[in-house]
Amino acid sequence: MSMLTQAIEQELSILAIIFAETLLAALRFTALWAIFYLLHRPKTKVRLILAIIIMILQYPLCRILFLSSGGILMVRIACDTLLFFTLGFLYKDENGDLFRPLISAFYFNGMLQLNNYIMRSYMFAFYGAIPAYYSFWSYFWKTIEGIIIVLWAVFYYRMARNMTAKSPLSFSLLTVLTPLAGLAIIAASSGSARYILEYGVNVFLFAGLFGTLIVILNMVVFYLYTKLSVAHEALVFAGELAKTPPVWTVEQGLSAAFLEKYEITPREKEVIEAMLHGKTDKEISVKLNLAVNTVQVHLKRIYRKTGTAGRFALSSLIRGG
Repeated sequence: MSMLTQAIEQELSILAIIFAETLLAALRFTALWAIFYLLHRPKTKVRLILAIIIMILQYPLCRILFLSSGGILMVRIACDTLLFFTLGFLYKDENGDLFRPLISAFYFNGMLQLNNYIMRSYMFAFYGAIPAYYSFWSYFWKTIEGIIIVLWAVFYYRMARNMTAKSPLSFSLLTVLTPLAGLAIIAASSGSARYILEYGVNVFLFAGLFGTLIVILNMVVFYLYTKLSVAHEALVFAGELAKTPPVWTVEQGLSAAFLEKYEITPREKEVIEAMLHGKTDKEISVKLNLAVNTVQVHLKRIYRKTGTAGRFALSSLIRGG
């Protein structure tokens, strides 16, 4: 009976490990997807498939390499860095612009390493040691770390999608380098890993608190700069708008500049102008003698050309200039 009990406990332990690893991988995948797909979106199906494969394999692959190397931290950091930069190259736009996806890759990698160090510091401070891998406490802290990363990913998505194209390179570099700089300062002030372990709980608690402060300050600066940047761009746009003729008027319809800029066809022009008069899809179909489905196809093509998400956004774009 004793051997049977041990066998059952071993099987349950293996299932628990598989479940924990799957949960952690899913959390990391969610965070990666939120940043790279929602912000940058691969331009081809091949890139999309490769990006999804990398995002799914990122956590388990780096964990396997880390554990198989005997727990060498630089192996995991190198694996993370390589995969994140690969994602950055996969997500470049049709003009070959790598700046924004690489900024996201660099920033996420830095935050990932810093958050991992912070959680290890708190783990040591409150648990008294670094728990063995595949233990309950190890997965408990790593799950908390994964949740924090997902929450940070939501914050980054909400901020980064509002960043203007004219954001200076100096600010971007300052923002993305802050997590890695903080990690370097903590490591330099704490000494080698062996010295930290000998020195005790206080150093680990200091590293965790200092790292947390760096993350908070980084997010506050990011938030304030984004708000100021958006406000500045809005003022500039308002000034330029006052000097330009309206995009659309009831008497003259859509301007030639708008039609040329977004490559709007004559039929699409008729659909837009009918929509601006408040007509529904069905009313537009009757007015233009088109099927409702055809009207909807035209609208979807117009949304794609203008980069708008629907009727309200398209109307705001046109009426606002």
